[in-house]
Amino acid sequence: MGSFGEVTEFGHGFKSQFLFDPKYTNLNHGSFGTYSLPVRNALRGYQKLAEAAPDKFLRYQYVDLLDKARDRIARLLNAPVDECVFVQNATTGVNTILRNLQYKEKDCIIYFDTIYGACERTLASIVETNPQLHLRKVGHGQDFGYSLPCTHPEILNALSQTISRVIYDGYTPKVCVFDTIVSLPGVRFPFERITKMCKEYGILSLIDGAHGVGMIPLNLAQLDADFFVSNCHKWLYTPRGCAVLHVPKRNQHLIRTTFPTSHGYVPPPGSSSRFRNPLPPTDKSDFVNLFQFVATVDSSPYYCVPAALNFRQNLCGGEEAIYNYIRDIAQRGADLLAMVLGTEVMDDLDAGYGLKTMGSYEATDRRDGGRTGWSGGLRDCAMANVLLPITIVGASARGSISMGPGGAGSAGGLSPALRQNSYGFPNPGNPQSLRTPSPSGLLGEPNISRSPLNSPGAYSAGPIVVQEADVPCHVAWMQKTLVDEFNTFVAIYEYDARLWTRISGQIYLELKDFEWLGEVLKGLCERVRAGESLRDRSDISERVETMTIAEPKPPSRQGTTESLAARRFDITQGGWVEE
Repeated sequence: MGSFGEVTEFGHGFKSQFLFDPKYTNLNHGSFGTYSLPVRNALRGYQKLAEAAPDKFLRYQYVDLLDKARDRIARLLNAPVDECVFVQNATTGVNTILRNLQYKEKDCIIYFDTIYGACERTLASIVETNPQLHLRKVGHGQDFGYSLPCTHPEILNALSQTISRVIYDGYTPKVCVFDTIVSLPGVRFPFERITKMCKEYGILSLIDGAHGVGMIPLNLAQLDADFFVSNCHKWLYTPRGCAVLHVPKRNQHLIRTTFPTSHGYVPPPGSSSRFRNPLPPTDKSDFVNLFQFVATVDSSPYYCVPAALNFRQNLCGGEEAIYNYIRDIAQRGADLLAMVLGTEVMDDLDAGYGLKTMGSYEATDRRDGGRTGWSGGLRDCAMANVLLPITIVGASARGSISMGPGGAGSAGGLSPALRQNSYGFPNPGNPQSLRTPSPSGLLGEPNISRSPLNSPGAYSAGPIVVQEADVPCHVAWMQKTLVDEFNTFVAIYEYDARLWTRISGQIYLELKDFEWLGEVLKGLCERVRAGESLRDRSDISERVETMTIAEPKPPSRQGTTESLAARRFDITQGGWVEE
């Protein structure tokens, strides 16, 4: 392992720089992130300092630490430091923006059906208290939709048509909410071009960049969104929770309170209200002061941003090296996983992006200057989605998602060329593409000799078929079994009447981790075929209640106990209820 200032080779050697149990394989970095040993040491140091002299630290010392962290993150994002503040997570940032905006009669918020579940619920909550506000969704099943996988121009076209329709219907598009990288499915969104479109139409752009900083290069000065929030604890290696919120000066007057409201609250213009602030006076702007002290919480994760960036530079070789490796390992790992399973990777349907479609990713350098990000398609990120060899019967392509903790989304689908594989029949894919070295030479040649799916007879027992009503049970069982028996986790979710898994690339992973995952998932799928995931349904409510479900699906009546047969899953209650 390299010493301070010595760059270390990515892969399993880097696991010792993190806090993982040696027996645990972290293939789901995207959900919660993690941080390194040097960052852990910094975190404990700040916490120790706070406890050594609480008033001294919380009234005086923390301000300098916070300002240094803001300066470092602002430089990384190419944004003015007085436009960058910290919040605990992206959901808090999205809520802060949406709940500060003032809505008039016939104002409309436009969003995509791939929105993160908590953010969609935020919109529903805001409409409750602003009944004059309207919502319009872009995506599968809407007037002007798109069905993933698709090209970025198709998404942009659907948005443009939706905006035109909103205006035609007599509403005023107020704000558009969209992602950098969608949570589920884990695909890159055309956020740069959506931001430009919003500007052309005079719509406020609110970017949920939960998966952003630390995964892809970002240039906020060039992006010029109206509001941007991104979790640092997911991909930048800071402790949880830590997110950067960027609001350009032109919009800072719109943001007058945090949630919860605290000492920095800004009264409306012309107000004669004066409030006592027990904290030391400051010469900072109202916007910066607003977020400087938000109730009494442990803000140590914010102070760890410099330590995280130092780790990335000194031991990892810098941002560019990390971006390249985690994207490359995720996409090549997805190809290998799809080969083992005999399925496909969710991919662009347009080769014009420089990507070979249908599961043969080609890592090409497609930068369009500066640090603005890659200009590629859906797979131009450090997450990927692989189809499981399970057929769902009694289902229709509704564009819904059912999974465990981590979000909900929407529309999806496969091209006609892929639909044959949704029935569980093997497709070895393109093994040669897996042997193509990356441009940076980061990844070696994968060992696929143990893969049993190199012949059409791999699934000799035929397709694996499950009932639509049983999908939540299967998903809950598979995810829990991954943790209990295999010391790993990946999101397994129903998307447009198919079961997928989402993987994350990271600097401590190697290709053989994804080959191993393929064998594990194959075994779990066979156990689903054998009915093991439905054998013990006495605790099914406990398992399914942990899931975020876009559309409630009642359990199968067949083969259940009498007590369970008289119950249904109610999403409003968050669990099973008596009928």
